[in-house]
Amino acid sequence: MEELQKLFERSFPFWDSLTQEEQYEMILGTTKNMCKKRTRLHFGGGECAGVQILEGGRARIFLTSPNGGDITLFRLMDGDVSILSAACMLSGMDVELDMEMETDCTVYTIPKRLYKSLYDENGAVKDYTMEMISEKFSDIIWLFNQFVFSNVASRLAGALLEHRGIEGSDILPVTHEVLARDAGTAREVVTRLLKQFQEDGMVRLTRGKVEILDAVKLGKV
Repeated sequence: MEELQKLFERSFPFWDSLTQEEQYEMILGTTKNMCKKRTRLHFGGGECAGVQILEGGRARIFLTSPNGGDITLFRLMDGDVSILSAACMLSGMDVELDMEMETDCTVYTIPKRLYKSLYDENGAVKDYTMEMISEKFSDIIWLFNQFVFSNVASRLAGALLEHRGIEGSDILPVTHEVLARDAGTAREVVTRLLKQFQEDGMVRLTRGKVEILDAVKLGKV
C-alpha cells in the first residue's frame, strides 16, 4: 500500500489535492498485474480499461492497421501513465490502441468507474486528464506529420536516436523489425537503409545490435 502511494505521488500531480478518503479509495481500487515481455493488451472498441501506470519496465503503444501492420505512437517508461486507455470514458471519444510490453512490466490499473468519479468531482483531476490527453494527441499529430512530410531515412534515424536515449548507450539491442515498426516502414527498407548508414560511418551493424558511431550526423539525416 505504501509502495503504491509513492507511485501515485510520483505519477499524479493532482494527488495532494485529493481528500484522504479519495486517496484511500484510489489505492484500494487499483489492481496490479505482472506482465511478461511481449504481452499485448488492447484498449478501445467499447472496452474502457481505465487509467494504467507502468512500473519497472517499458511498453510500446501502437496502432494496428487492418492488414496487420502497426505503427509505434510512443513508449511508456517506469512511472508513466497511459491516460489514453481511459479516453473512452469521455463522451464521444473512443481510441483503439494496443500496448506491447518490451520488458517484463508491472501494470497498475485504476478502473474506469473509480477514475471517472474522481474526474467528475475533482477539478484538478479533470484538468490533469484533459491536459494529458491533449498532450498525447498533439504528440500523435506530430508523429503523423513526420510520416507524411519526412522521408523514411529521417524517421529511421530518429528511431535510432530514441532507442539510444532509452538504452543510455550507443550499442542498441534492437532488431530491424522493431525499427521498422517505429519508422512506419518495411523491415527490408530498414535493412537497406542501415547498410547505407553503415557505409556513411554513422552506425556499425552486428548480429541483433546496432552501434551508433556518429549521433550528430545521424541527427541531421
